[in-house]
Amino acid sequence: MSNGFSLKLIADKLGISVSTVSRVLNDKPGINEKTRQKVLETVRELKYSPDDTEKNPGTVKTKTIGFIRKKRIKKTLSEDYHERSIIGIEEGLLGSDYHVVTISVTDEEMLDANKILVARERRVDGFIVHGPSIKPRFIHDLQSMGYPVVLLGNNLSETEIDSIYCENRRSSYDITQHLIDHGHKKIVFLSGPLEWRSNRERSIGYQEALEAAELKPIIINMPDTTFETGKEFFASALENDSNITAIVAVNDSTAIGVMDAARRAGIKVPDDLAIVGFDDIAWASIAYPPLTTIHIYLEEMGRLASFRLLELIDDPESVPVKASVATCMIIRGSCGCEPDEENVNRKN
Repeated sequence: MSNGFSLKLIADKLGISVSTVSRVLNDKPGINEKTRQKVLETVRELKYSPDDTEKNPGTVKTKTIGFIRKKRIKKTLSEDYHERSIIGIEEGLLGSDYHVVTISVTDEEMLDANKILVARERRVDGFIVHGPSIKPRFIHDLQSMGYPVVLLGNNLSETEIDSIYCENRRSSYDITQHLIDHGHKKIVFLSGPLEWRSNRERSIGYQEALEAAELKPIIINMPDTTFETGKEFFASALENDSNITAIVAVNDSTAIGVMDAARRAGIKVPDDLAIVGFDDIAWASIAYPPLTTIHIYLEEMGRLASFRLLELIDDPESVPVKASVATCMIIRGSCGCEPDEENVNRKN
């Protein structure tokens, strides 16, 4: 950690183990709530001094908020996922005199929030942190520097923090049930990293649908959720079982990667294999065949996140708020069903 202190310093100060401190900062379960709060308070005390007026975010407002997302080395299919969120944030800031700047962070920068220039130099008044790929320790780091933080499209399991997210579990259940209702019995779920809460929730929804139908869940965890991993891990799934009839992908980028791999393998979608995704990125409607998916109202989520962050900037001690936004299933050609015009109209 930065500012000249380490996990050991915190552990020694509180009389606990280094592993306990690490588990708190990485949002791991199994820690007494009183101990968790003591660790977080100690980190804030060591990292941010209210007496340092030069660093005190309450002294001068910049009228700027930061939008943090994970930096990708390669362009991905889901770029519009972030853009739609930013559009909502900008709409939420209208009339507030605030504007938003985007910061893409690497894995290395997530080890220490002081590596982020706008954070270190107090150029923003708070942060909206986007997606589950932003590590919990980095989120705690921002808070320990005295910044209000709102999570967008993510939620921590063990720490109370302001969060705006979608109905991952229920939506995954519904889209899996849709496949079951159309006769599919061997359905594979391609999931992402286990530490991403959204992946875990979507995995649980899938499992609940399979178990309710007395079918066996088949879950494959991937290290990332991209077009490339979709292609790679679909090939692995086929090697283990060639009788798969449907794929539930944790997001659309993965699903489109599966569609590409299936086409190259001579597997017809949806005749031989039904594929569904999650997110409803721009590529979903123009894929061939068009992808059945879960539409997330990212613009609305962005608006809610900006509203909440402005409230936190004015009242940093307010009780954390967690809001779940509904989704909409969009039926297209990739699952072999007729498009549902009612759902399309609801999305629009």
